[in-house]
Amino acid sequence: MENDEIFVKLFEEVKPIIFKQMKQLRVSAWEYEDYFQEGMITLYELLQKLENLEKIHLKFKVQYHQRLIDEIRHSRAKKRGFDRFEGLDIYECSDWIASTEETPEGELVFNHLLSEVYEKLTPHYQELLLRQMRGEELTRMERYRLREKIKSILFDDED
Repeated sequence: MENDEIFVKLFEEVKPIIFKQMKQLRVSAWEYEDYFQEGMITLYELLQKLENLEKIHLKFKVQYHQRLIDEIRHSRAKKRGFDRFEGLDIYECSDWIASTEETPEGELVFNHLLSEVYEKLTPHYQELLLRQMRGEELTRMERYRLREKIKSILFDDED
């Protein structure tokens, strides 16, 4: 058998493993095809390392599982930008502190949530959000769909 045929045959055999891992570990930014592409890469790299195909399914499952976990950690690390926050200069923020409106903490939370929501919106909804924030008129349906999309992002139990 040729190497390509062996690869295709083995990939068909590991597809159920990919399906199961896809259900267990959700990578929020990934689509259906991304899981299979990562599975192909993992299988290819595994075949390059191994000399024989002994326990290939078990080795694939472990390595694929670890790659998904790494990807989830990597995607969440991007969201932890607030951990690297350097602090506020109290003198630069004295007008905020003296005012009865926004506090620095409130502004920080608002800006963090806004950036997180903005990143997860599609370009169409990003444009709607920018128009809304500029004070431009949106149709009733546009406001409703934007509000529902933002609610699904903020209150989704994916994590």
